[in-house]
Amino acid sequence: MSAMTVRVKADGRFAAAMQSRWMMAALAGLAFAVCYLRSFVSPHTPLLLWGDQLGFATKGSRLPLGELPYRDFFEFVTPGTELVYGALFRFFGVSLWVPNLLMAAMAAAAALWMTWCARRLMRGVSVVLPALLMVGFVLYGSMDATHHWFSTLAVMSAVSALFDGTSLKRIAVAGAMCGLVASFTQTKGAAIVIALVGYLIWKSAHENAGTAECWRRCLTLSSAALLVFAAINGPLILAAGAGRWFEDVIVFPVRYFGSFSTNNWRGTWPEFVERRGILKWIVFPFMYAAVPLAYSWFFAALARRTEKEEKEKATPWDKLFLLAVAGAAMLATVAPALSIRRISSASPPAMIVLVWLLGRYGPLCAGLVRALGAVSVAIAATQIAVIQARPKQVIDLPIGRVAILDSANYEVYRWMAQHTRAGQWYFGLPPMTLPLGLRNPAPVEFVGPGAYTRPEMVAAVVQSLELKPVPLVVIRPDTSIRRRQQYTVDYSQPFFGYLHRYYRRTKTFSTGDEVWERKDTPQPEPTP
Repeated sequence: MSAMTVRVKADGRFAAAMQSRWMMAALAGLAFAVCYLRSFVSPHTPLLLWGDQLGFATKGSRLPLGELPYRDFFEFVTPGTELVYGALFRFFGVSLWVPNLLMAAMAAAAALWMTWCARRLMRGVSVVLPALLMVGFVLYGSMDATHHWFSTLAVMSAVSALFDGTSLKRIAVAGAMCGLVASFTQTKGAAIVIALVGYLIWKSAHENAGTAECWRRCLTLSSAALLVFAAINGPLILAAGAGRWFEDVIVFPVRYFGSFSTNNWRGTWPEFVERRGILKWIVFPFMYAAVPLAYSWFFAALARRTEKEEKEKATPWDKLFLLAVAGAAMLATVAPALSIRRISSASPPAMIVLVWLLGRYGPLCAGLVRALGAVSVAIAATQIAVIQARPKQVIDLPIGRVAILDSANYEVYRWMAQHTRAGQWYFGLPPMTLPLGLRNPAPVEFVGPGAYTRPEMVAAVVQSLELKPVPLVVIRPDTSIRRRQQYTVDYSQPFFGYLHRYYRRTKTFSTGDEVWERKDTPQPEPTP
């Protein structure tokens, strides 16, 4: 047997291995392991991570107590995330391992989907590269199990339904997934419906399906999306009232969401500055360049494709166009406030398209993307090593044992655990509420700066503190003052006036956090 024959057979076996389902499972397991080792310490103690997922989990924990979004507490996105957390907490109990493990499961699902798509577009080692790019580059700044990832997974499901055909059944399933997307993030849901309608029009034109068939496809998609959205959101809209829901979900995001410094384009640079370590100098430039470049580069390649390429059908332009238009729609919804978390959660389709584009332009570009895959794995390994080697303090809180990375934060939680009891009314720093098993009587989690916290929200907080006398409030005044000085309006004065009138400051931590205890309420007995 000649050496050439042996090499061809070896290459064939390698290509088959890259295409196998075992490889898909291995990549999903890798993504799960990366998230798990970054959010748990051996063997199964969850890390207490301050992030958006803790805020959404806190709101979700209010659902088993009979509270509902919009009616009992404020929320400016559609309620899918809280509904998921509420269901998980009902089934498993309230614990911090739930959001941490949920993020690991979603990362595994995303890696599985990316590899599933790549198998239909590429061959050889290129199949595994999109998932490898995700474990390091994408997950670096996007490890929050929030509506961003939930809605992205729903977009992936909609794309999967249309990947191998546009029958009415497939279109109906894709439309149902669009309704699910809108139930997690209303802007992303609207954008993906528009994007997929555009895809169906493009597909119908290329198939010469006719105007009537094109209309039928578009109406099927839109109707299925609307039905699913109504089924999920309808009961909550009825409970809160259409006016209240409209103010929270439509008016507030349009008029006031961007008034907060981290929710507009000006928040990107401070976020970069606040990140520690050398990895940010690799990840930030790559993500902010690669994601928009992948989509724009593909659309340029699509416009320049030759007539021969289109007739031969060797290139799956329809599948690639579907990925690109769905990814571009997700990117467009987060573009006004393009934090690393938001751009990363919108990037899975871009990673697939980028690998395909680089593999199309010769061995040099193919080698470049393989090097990027190796760098991505190194980034993931470095983050795991840093987290696992970093000193931690383990503490038993009302919702279970947790590990805390920051020693200053550990002191805050230790003192709070000794001076509060589970189920006690509390208002202040949101990350204290869920871990300590406390209850927030107010409709909002905190009093923010500028126009973000509306006057009626501040009035509702004061009323809640009055109706259900809260024995203890925790604030971080230095940060609040610095943030309020950046804004031209400040509606928080009634809250701080009430705080100084009825509460006294009894404790200041090294973090700057202050404990204010009510003057007319006896101090609770410290718990052992």
